[in-house]
Amino acid sequence: MDYVVRLHLKTGTDFRQGLVDFCLNSKKQYVAIGWSSQSEDLYRESFQEYYHRVKELSGRANPAINVFRDAEVDDLFWTRDLNGNYWICIVISPVEVLCDKRLDIGAVLPVEAYNFGMQVPGQIKSSFNRPRGGTVERIRDRIIIEYSKTIFNQLSNSKYYKVIPYEDNLLDNLPDFDLEELVISYLQIKENYYVLSNSIANKSTTIKIECEMISREVGNFRKAVVQVKGKKAKVLDALDFKQYVEEGYIVYLYVPQVINIDQIDNVIRINNDDLLDFYKKNKPILPLSITQWETLFGSNNS
Repeated sequence: MDYVVRLHLKTGTDFRQGLVDFCLNSKKQYVAIGWSSQSEDLYRESFQEYYHRVKELSGRANPAINVFRDAEVDDLFWTRDLNGNYWICIVISPVEVLCDKRLDIGAVLPVEAYNFGMQVPGQIKSSFNRPRGGTVERIRDRIIIEYSKTIFNQLSNSKYYKVIPYEDNLLDNLPDFDLEELVISYLQIKENYYVLSNSIANKSTTIKIECEMISREVGNFRKAVVQVKGKKAKVLDALDFKQYVEEGYIVYLYVPQVINIDQIDNVIRINNDDLLDFYKKNKPILPLSITQWETLFGSNNS
């Protein structure tokens, strides 16, 4: 399996809840795409004809219809309902042409689908929420693929997929979004900060700051920013954060390599041992989107 698919169940219908119910909440389950006007007289027979009609109408092969064309039995899809719940879906038979004008359905993939809930990893969630992200995205990250296999096995109560575990430290393999969430949780719980939900980096800098935080201690006002980078990141220069220090911030860094940190005050590096110790001690109150990765990462995290 080279990828899993993220798919918005969103055609041109005004009855989107009806679309979701048809696809996920019926005895037979599907993922669907639109262009129903192009499938009107094909009667579930010729996806290739439907494909060429849509391509001619659009002037190009839309990514969504390409995903349906390429889909094979046992491929995995993630989709989301209108309540914010994420569903994992396995393709159980080839694509079918199906004309439903009311729901604007032109083709469907029969699937077996399971409601996972709302706590998916950040990389999956961000794929759904990305501005101008389109109807579909092929997610090729190996960790997300193995994670998706694991979730399907769990929800289907089976060992359908062989899952390749990651025999390494949790922090070395945690996807970027979830690593950021863990570091921010560390600072909120251990260092007693709260996050400003609308915080962004100053527009005058090109440095990406994850968020701004304020101390919870009324008699000890502190403000801070944090930068998080995974193990593949390039060396970071602590002096690049001088602007924040001059504005009165404490700068927290979780990065694989940093230089010149001894040349500047109020830049603090969070090390692996402290973060992993925090994870172990606070696992029961951390988001499932972080802790659920442990099943993929061997035995070095306990």
